[in-house]
Amino acid sequence: MADIENSRQELTAERSLEAIASGPFEKTADVTCAQTGSNCEVKESENEKLSRRGSRNSHSGDHNSTVNPNLPEEDMDFPEGGVRAWLVVFGSWAAMTSTFGIVNTSGYLQAWLSEHQLQHMSQSQISWIFSIYLFLFFLGGVLVGPIFDNYGLRPIFIPGCIGSVASLFILSVCKEYYQFILGFSILGGASATLVFTPSIAIVGHWFYRRRAGATGIACTGGACGGIMFPLLMIKLMPKIGFGWTIRIVGFIALFLLVVAVATLETRVPLAKSSGTIIDIKSLKDPRFACTTIGIFMIEWAIFIPITYLTSYALAKGVNQTFSYQLLAILNAGSILGRGLPGYLADIFGRFNVMIITTVVCAVMCLALWLPAGSSVTVMIAFAVMFGFWSGTGICLTPVCVSQVCKTEDYGKRYGTCYFFASFAVLTGLPIAGAIQNAQNGSYQGLILFASLTYLCGTCFFVLARIIGGGWKLTAIY
Repeated sequence: MADIENSRQELTAERSLEAIASGPFEKTADVTCAQTGSNCEVKESENEKLSRRGSRNSHSGDHNSTVNPNLPEEDMDFPEGGVRAWLVVFGSWAAMTSTFGIVNTSGYLQAWLSEHQLQHMSQSQISWIFSIYLFLFFLGGVLVGPIFDNYGLRPIFIPGCIGSVASLFILSVCKEYYQFILGFSILGGASATLVFTPSIAIVGHWFYRRRAGATGIACTGGACGGIMFPLLMIKLMPKIGFGWTIRIVGFIALFLLVVAVATLETRVPLAKSSGTIIDIKSLKDPRFACTTIGIFMIEWAIFIPITYLTSYALAKGVNQTFSYQLLAILNAGSILGRGLPGYLADIFGRFNVMIITTVVCAVMCLALWLPAGSSVTVMIAFAVMFGFWSGTGICLTPVCVSQVCKTEDYGKRYGTCYFFASFAVLTGLPIAGAIQNAQNGSYQGLILFASLTYLCGTCFFVLARIIGGGWKLTAIY
């Protein structure tokens, strides 16, 4: 026993000397344990933590290996890549293609309905079909976000997939206005939100520093759907009719959603909380409050060009086939706009890039769309440029929300933000249509409305950036 006691004392003394020799920045709990003789948990030194994080960064292939000391430690422990993480991004992309792709096809559908099934109704009335869809699409986040946090993916995702596909098959047989509202707007919007919200949030389980880039890649699915579906409709509707064309779209969506179910997987432990669905207290955080208002303004404006550009071209006497193709051109520009700037946002700051994109979107509306007239060249230029820059706004809104909250609160914060944003998409299109009707079919007031709301959104993103990142222009935030 004496030998064991002597060995323990020698070992304790040796550890103490090593800790003292290592300097004040690497003192661990071993010294305290040796001095007091008490049982205590050995903690890692700060240098050991930084070394481990640096090693993890190098293995993840992160393009920005600098560790931000201001980030809480739980935000540092993300895979940031690997086969499993990128499969999740692919599954999110597939879900986006089948849901947000339909949203990005709304301009074609509105133009078609205004000339066929609902030709006796005004643009403002028809726009309610898509504004109600969008309203439920975003409003559902307030319920889906906390449910996703507490119960995981599949209890909400699979019913959403079933409802989304069913709404497309119902749309294929709709003939009356109320049928479009019930079968597509309400069923489709309520179901799509069960797919859209978790497919966005789940990317945040696997990425933090590279979250904007990963989310941007996933969001290109919406643009791909916005290219594929309109072109398919342009090709098939004159040959096989509206009904069978929409059914083919439904089968494509079914396949993509099966892929999404097979590849999406959560990583963060479930948060079994009993908090309120709408986290109103979170608005006490000025960063989150300004971000929410900024997103509200963007959502008020962004779907106006997407929905009305085709009808604008038709009103200016442009060829019908080309007018329908403008939406596909816009979404083609949006693919790069959702991918590349997301990567840049991880380097230069998410709010910094968001501010630039919202300003450019306002300028594009004023400098290109407003004076376009019947010029096909200007319309193409506007479609490509607005598609690119507006695509950035779509993919960066969720990562801007994630930057001003903890990861475990992201679902609820995202839902709270889009609870308010949903009222923007509900009213934006009808307001634009009402402005057009008040001006006897002129699109000038509608374009100015979109431009001004973009500029207002920019102001609030600037405020959020100043509060969170300071006044320094070179600050990365």
